[in-house]
This record gives sequence, structure tokens and C-alpha cells, in this order.
Amino acid sequence: MANTDDYTALKNGISWSAFERFAVQGLQFIVFVFMARALSPTDYGLVGMLTFFIVISQLIAEGGLPQAIIRKLNRDETDLSTAFFVNVTGGILLYLILFISAPAISKFYEEPQLTALLRVMALSIPIQSSLVVHRAILTSKLDFKTQAKSTFVGALSSGLIGIYMAYRGYGAWAIVGLQLTNQIVTSITLWIVTEWHPTRRFSLNSFKSLYGFGYKLLVSNVFDSVYTSIYTLTIGKVFSAYALGCYTNARQLGSISSENLTRIVNRAAFPMFCSYQDDKQKLHDMIANYLKLTFFFIAPLMIGISSLSQSMTIALIGSQWLYTARLLRIICVYFLFFPLNSINFMILEINGKGDAYLKLKAINIAVGLALLIILIPFGLSAVCLGMGACGFISFAINAHISGKSINLGFTRQLKLLLPTLISALVMGATVYGVQFLVKGEWLQVCLGIATGILIYGGLSMAFQTDLCSVILKLLRKPGIPTNVES
Repeated sequence: MANTDDYTALKNGISWSAFERFAVQGLQFIVFVFMARALSPTDYGLVGMLTFFIVISQLIAEGGLPQAIIRKLNRDETDLSTAFFVNVTGGILLYLILFISAPAISKFYEEPQLTALLRVMALSIPIQSSLVVHRAILTSKLDFKTQAKSTFVGALSSGLIGIYMAYRGYGAWAIVGLQLTNQIVTSITLWIVTEWHPTRRFSLNSFKSLYGFGYKLLVSNVFDSVYTSIYTLTIGKVFSAYALGCYTNARQLGSISSENLTRIVNRAAFPMFCSYQDDKQKLHDMIANYLKLTFFFIAPLMIGISSLSQSMTIALIGSQWLYTARLLRIICVYFLFFPLNSINFMILEINGKGDAYLKLKAINIAVGLALLIILIPFGLSAVCLGMGACGFISFAINAHISGKSINLGFTRQLKLLLPTLISALVMGATVYGVQFLVKGEWLQVCLGIATGILIYGGLSMAFQTDLCSVILKLLRKPGIPTNVES
């Protein structure tokens, strides 16, 4: 069992990671609400058309080096400086490629204004590349406090810029202005508050050592992002900027809880779990607990959002986004399984199984693309339904393959999670029904949330006393019992 100091460090790391995510995401969500009321789905769709190219370029520029730095316990100054110069050089080269390619991309979508939008948006790539090593160092030390400060400052300043531009009639440029301002301010702040700065050291051997592990994660992450972004690419091309805008915001609303909570905890847990990579029993116990605790919070959030999707969307951003609400209800199924898939991939990262990680990611993508090809003739709602199906199928495959290394395969994981899923589904059905008792979207949302808390809390205390006890103990002291699997 992990010692108290480990859990204390993990708990502090999670706390500051949570502050960074929830404080920043909370602020960004408020900004999003204001901007969505001033902008149209088409504005968001135009920016969404370029997301594919920006995300892929950022991943290639990183080269999988952040994970390699964190995992390498004996890294030195040469390793860090080498990674920095590789990242920055890659970021600059990729920006130039996108700058030159912008007219062709604009022609592909038949949207002339995309040329200028992409050339400005792509400036975020070299900016992000200059921060990769700084963030990896801070993450390996579980120093999320420093990152939280810089990220919050960036979110606050960019939010003010974005709202101002949106209400001044800048359209899609308001979204670009928000994103770029965030990158610039965060970069400046992080460089100021971080103690480490690059030296002139560069080693080809150091690069080979880091890249030997990192490139496998790079390929895997590129595949994953291509798969995720292929949806925006396809929707933007096959349907319209309006449809893509609705899909983009539905995905954003769905990801707020699932992706953020998952990344908060994974970000803090990964460095600690890596220290137990040679002790399979300890790793098994910790991952089992981790799965149960994560899903306990994710399941009611995603099912609750799905049940309240229409009233919540109209209340927050207006009736012009009604189509977004319909897509959100379906997309939540995908995000229900997102944390489970993320944790199973993390198991492979912890064990250094880069080849298995890559192969498994390829299988996941193949399943997703097959469903996309089959369902796209039936409309956007069918495509989103396929995403949900892919989430579950991927979970079954991922748990079966990655879980075997620590004796925690699909069947055992499903057994751990099933009580939580049943409680969340009962809660979701009840929440959906009570909305018909009152009129007015805000009242429906408030009644639904209150009902959901009472139903889920009551069912959990009645049928999952062991898990509730663990959560209470976790809140009182840093140690996490390792016997919640039973």
C-alpha cells in the first residue's frame, strides 16, 4: 500500500490541478455563455474547421516528449534543454507549413475567410511548444500551484478580450482573439514564475533516449487526435459550418465535466503511479480504487447533463442553440466512458508498453472510423450515436488488453462499476421526468439538479456503503484504503 506522504502529495496535486481546471474552466464557461449569446453557430463552425490542423500540429511539435520527461526518473539538464529546442524548432516549422497551406485549406472548405483565420490561429503552435518542458517539469514535481496561477491569469485576460470582441461584432475573430490571448498571457506568466530556463545544451543521445519512448505516444496521440478531429473535418465538409458549430458546442458542454475531471486526477496520479510500476499488486489496488472513485463522480454528471440537455442549453445560451441540445443528449454517452478509456491507456503508459499503447489506439480509431463511415449518411445525430457506441466498445477492448497486466480486465472492471452505473441511470430517468412538472428552463434545471442529488446520494448510501465510506475517509485524511474492490 502507498504511504501517507505519497497520498498527501497526490491529494495536494489533485487539489491544485482541480483548482486550475475548475477555476479556469468555470471562468471559461462563463465567458462561453456570454460569447455564445453574441455569436452564431456558424462563427464557432468556422473556427472548428481549423481545429484539426491546429491540434495535430501541436501534438507533432510536442513529439511525445512531455510524457517521456515525466517518466524518466534520472533526467538531467541536458535532457530538458534538448527537449526544449526540439519542441520550439518543431513548433516554428509547423507554423510555417500551416501559413503556406492556409489558402489550400480554405479552398477545401470553400470558405475564403479561413485563410486569414488559420494564419493567425496557428501562432499558438510555437507559443505552446515553448512551454512543453516547463509544464512537464512542474507536473513531475506535482507542482500544479504554479501552473494554476499562470493558467488562471491567461483565462481571465483572454476572457475579457473575447467578450469585448464578440459584442463588438468581430464574429469568428472573437474566438481566435480569445484563444491567442490566452496562449500569449499564459506563456509569459509561466516563464516568469518557473525557476527552470533552457541552457545551450543539446545532445543527440538524449534526444534518442527521450524520443525512443515519446515517439510511440506521439503516433498514438496523433492517431487519437486525428480520429477526434476527423469528426469536425467531416461534419464541416459534409454538412455545414452551422452544423459544425452546434456539434462543437455540444461536445464542449459534454466534455466540461468528463474530460476535465479525468485530466485533473490523471495529471496528478500519473507521476505517483509511475513510481509503483514494478509492484503489480499495489498498482492493481490503486487502479481499482481509482476507477471506482472516478466513475462515481463522472457517471451522475454525464447522465444528469444528458437528461437536462434541452432545458440547460436553452437556459444558458439561448434557443438558437436548440440543435446543440439534441446532440448533447447523445454525446454524453461517449463522455461517460471517456475516463475509463483514459485510465486503461494510462496503465500501459505506467508500464512503459508503448507498442501495446499504439496498437490499442489504432484499434479504437478503426472502430470509430468504421462507425463514422457507416452512420454519416443517416445524419449528424446518427454520427453522435456512433460516438457513444464507440466509447463503450473501446472500453471493453481497452480494459481487456491493458487490464490483463495488473489482473484487472474488462469483466472485473465492469463488476466494479456496475452499481454506480445503475444508480446513475435511475437518477437520470427520474431527473428527465421531473422536468415535465414545472415550466421555465431555469426552474427545470434547478429542480432536476436537486432531484438528481437526492436520488443518487440516497441510492449510493443504500447500496454502495463501502465506496461512500472510502470517499468520507479520503476527505478526512490522505490515505486511501485499498480494499474497495470487494
